[in-house]
Amino acid sequence: MNNSQRGLLVQHLSEAELDQAVEAAQKADETRLVRRLCFIKNLYQGDTREQAGRRVGISRSTTRRWAVAWNDDGIEGLSSRETHPETG
Repeated sequence: MNNSQRGLLVQHLSEAELDQAVEAAQKADETRLVRRLCFIKNLYQGDTREQAGRRVGISRSTTRRWAVAWNDDGIEGLSSRETHPETG
């Protein structure tokens, strides 16, 4: 696995806090957010974006958008209706 595949992930939360966020989203029946947080959790645990995306059933382009949204704004970035569009 090369560095470009793994990318850099900002750890806005500890793993325990991320688990709590997943649990809170599940209790609030926020299915979209649960899926996105599970993707981030997989990255925390060492998956590449491609591996993490496969686990939650999303495309490679979506993995990039979700990772950028997380890096830029943490949970807020994943909660918004739109993920950050690519610029530049």
